[in-house]
Amino acid sequence: MHQPRWPITVALVLVLAVVVAAMSWALARSSPTGPSAHSVAPNTIRDVSGVAVGVVHTRSGALAASDNYVAMTSETIVQNPSLYARLVREAYAPALQRTARRDGMTARESAPQSVELYAAGGKSVAVVAARRLDAYDGRRARTTSWMTGITWGPGRVAGHAWSLVETTLVWSADRWRVERLDLARRPAPAPRRLGYSSDEQLKTATFDRELRAMTAPAYGGG
Repeated sequence: MHQPRWPITVALVLVLAVVVAAMSWALARSSPTGPSAHSVAPNTIRDVSGVAVGVVHTRSGALAASDNYVAMTSETIVQNPSLYARLVREAYAPALQRTARRDGMTARESAPQSVELYAAGGKSVAVVAARRLDAYDGRRARTTSWMTGITWGPGRVAGHAWSLVETTLVWSADRWRVERLDLARRPAPAPRRLGYSSDEQLKTATFDRELRAMTAPAYGGG
């Protein structure tokens, strides 16, 4: 998954970090606080070949896995093909791996300007601002993530985009694996100050509808 980027100034990247932190705090305060909502169990993630793999078979473990897989897929699919290949191998369901590798090639072929930017030293980072566990039965977990991607590099102003990502994970062979990971086909809430957002993205109803019951990831807690 490779995100489109809209131009902003480099200084606003710092503002974005503050906005994400503030939104995350507000979401955590206004959302359900039970353990099935957003508590994070210790050691939910294990490093395997440089990939943060979700290894705890619980609701919070599934959320931690989703946070890492969504962010890492976005960051690496064009920017770092070798790391993306390791992610697919270690964290994607076997039935999806061939399609995921093909999607990676398609993403890079369709984004020559991004490939050029990364080759020149450009960088991209993805931040999951909030997420929601939509379904969980022990075997599978479905999540919706509200994510922003930020890209910068030599000779370019920084750019960013907000997205909603829908993910299905399956528990298999001691870890959570990606069975489906797609951009939602509807507008993601987006702050006006930090980009060129559509009227739909700015509507209060869009924020209320899409962020309902979402909670903030506990970075560093897993």
